[in-house]
Amino acid sequence: MGSVIGRKVTRVTASCALALTAAALPAPMASAADSVPPPSTAPVLTPAPASSGAAPTAQGVQGRLGKLVRKQLKGASVLVVDPATGTVLFDQRGARPRIPASTVKLATAAAALDVLGPTATLPTIAYRDDRKVYLVGGGDPTLARKKGGNPAAGGRPSLTELAKAVAADYGTQTAVQVIYDASLFDGPGLGPGWSKSFPKAGVVAPVSALVVDGGRVRPGASARVQDPARQAADVFASLLKSEGMKVRSVKPGSLDPAAAEIARVESATIADIVEHMLTDSENDYAEALAHLVGGKALGRPDFAGGAEATIAALQRLGMDTTGVQLSDGSGLSRRDRMPATALASILTGVVTSGDPDISSVASGLPIAGLTGTLAGRFGTSATKAGRGFVHAKTGTLTGVTSLAGTVLDADGRTLVFALLDDKVKSIAKTRGTMDTVASRLAGCGCG
Repeated sequence: MGSVIGRKVTRVTASCALALTAAALPAPMASAADSVPPPSTAPVLTPAPASSGAAPTAQGVQGRLGKLVRKQLKGASVLVVDPATGTVLFDQRGARPRIPASTVKLATAAAALDVLGPTATLPTIAYRDDRKVYLVGGGDPTLARKKGGNPAAGGRPSLTELAKAVAADYGTQTAVQVIYDASLFDGPGLGPGWSKSFPKAGVVAPVSALVVDGGRVRPGASARVQDPARQAADVFASLLKSEGMKVRSVKPGSLDPAAAEIARVESATIADIVEHMLTDSENDYAEALAHLVGGKALGRPDFAGGAEATIAALQRLGMDTTGVQLSDGSGLSRRDRMPATALASILTGVVTSGDPDISSVASGLPIAGLTGTLAGRFGTSATKAGRGFVHAKTGTLTGVTSLAGTVLDADGRTLVFALLDDKVKSIAKTRGTMDTVASRLAGCGCG
């Protein structure tokens, strides 16, 4: 599954023109945290090879962007690359490490696909040892209480389904003790540099290998609980009771090796989770994936292990990690540092790589004006040229704005760009300018 450095590049990009109008697409979600759309609702794209169309020149791109960047993004990092040739078309402080915010998720996505594999799934398993029922978390951030259906068709694994299977195995009126095991992940629940207010504010739940409904205090809420594993176990116990069983107690513990598996539910594939994580900038998904990467690659399923393993995976994929410092997988930490060159290298690798394992990075990128975190952007006269043609990951923290992705230019050529500024006075103004830069590339015949 792993990739080799220096391999020949032939990958087809997913950044492309859309033969669709906004009216043909499903309405944007009110909150990415509240629901995850099935893959079948994604727009149908027509891929264009990275080498299609006339090659732009640095002079042409400079003429298109130079005045705007110098005037409105003079302190930012701005990098534009032709991935088919590796030519740098525009570079303003591209090598300067900056706080990247959620564009870090590009690194997390590539590492998860490479280390875990795109077809892997994440189990939540129930075991039986006499009158003890063990609930063991497998790191699945998508587990729900009641929503079910086939994860391969857009459904989500549910504790209700798991409880029904356990009750069928035991029979009703059986009294049991529920023991929950979230030991797959180590370390603290909150990442380095995170605010303690994040869970209550609904930014992210404390990271746990056992979590239901994103650790929300109740379904549909934004705020998160302090102990997601305990909450999941309590929900599971109540579901067992609703199936006619009796639960004497609920407590944490470790799985007894003598216990036998009686039921499990599986997540959608890692590729699907990665796509949703990128499209909707799901912090909980990103942190679960990073912990899993650290666990599998280094035997260290914590923040530090995930960060180290992510950088190692990028290097193994032949991507440039110069200047990269990671403290988490979501980009919530202000201790993270990435230069535009590193982000562009990840995107170039995805666009040109012959490795199908990492292709979900491209298909998961939000589409300007249409999907995910870009659904409400690119609606002005200055940015309408980018609508549908810019596919990019967003990033926002206080004083930080970033945008990194691909764009199909007017000649049918796929370009890679990375824009970062971590000294922003006006998020709205800087974000609008970055959208304009990407849109100018979309309208550029810069040969």
